[in-house]
Amino acid sequence: MTDDPREIISALFVLAGALLTLASAIGLLRFRDTLSRMHPAAKPQVLGLVLILFGAGIRIFPSSDLGMLVLAAIVAVCTAPVIANRVGNVAYRESVEDGTITHEAPVLEKHTKRASDPRSRR
Repeated sequence: MTDDPREIISALFVLAGALLTLASAIGLLRFRDTLSRMHPAAKPQVLGLVLILFGAGIRIFPSSDLGMLVLAAIVAVCTAPVIANRVGNVAYRESVEDGTITHEAPVLEKHTKRASDPRSRR
């Protein structure tokens, strides 16, 4: 073990990022539906990745590979919310069509039954 403070700080950031990524994976396994799984799939996972990349950036600071770490962090931060939004929209639409959505079911039932009921088309 070295006494270099950069290595200790780097290890702490990598450890914090790994713990957030682990919490994200546990959340993905524990939550029951896709709409609930969107949050742990996007937010803590991306923050964990950014912390790991920041710790690696501290460790390799004078190197020219630092730009690739920054680019990977920017891509992760920009794409994860968009992907989570698209997955959420698809899951919401599918659950509305199946009738399996729970938190807004009474409101949606009133509107979907009227539209799908053949007697309402008179």
